Amino acid sequence: MKLLMRLLVTAMLLVAAIGLGACDNSTETTENAALSTAPVAAPAVTETAAQVITVSKPRIRATAPGQMVSGAFMTLTNTSAAPHALTSVSFTAAGTVEIHETSMDGEMMRMRRVSHIDIPANGSVELKPGSYHIMLMGLKKELSAGTTETLALTFSDKSEMTVEASVGDPSE
Repeated sequence: MKLLMRLLVTAMLLVAAIGLGACDNSTETTENAALSTAPVAAPAVTETAAQVITVSKPRIRATAPGQMVSGAFMTLTNTSAAPHALTSVSFTAAGTVEIHETSMDGEMMRMRRVSHIDIPANGSVELKPGSYHIMLMGLKKELSAGTTETLALTFSDKSEMTVEASVGDPSE
């Protein structure tokens, strides 16, 4: 008899546990249902690099007659708390545009192509002769001092901006 009672109590507990486990509290009151269908605020939109990077002193070195290469220089300032990078530049009057870095290797100055230029958070980087710069190669026209040319900058987040660069003295 004791065995039968134990089995019966165990069976009842098992049925109760299964019954309680089947409840998932999915029943909502009308008030809760209305709250759950309320529109959710959209997440804050992150600003693009083109929105937070400012360009100062954009300039291109003028060319001599027949010269097919020039350089572009500027200062890029990042006003955001996130780092960004300049990844490419385009110029319609050049066959090829590359980002370069000039450095000293012992007694020899070397120039090499780089894939990007980091622009630190809340910082700046200056593109200048003897350092980072933009090479404009295979020029399709002479670049005369006193004129203005348009460069298109692309950043690591694929955002873009155009910059009006003044063509300056070739001696820079």
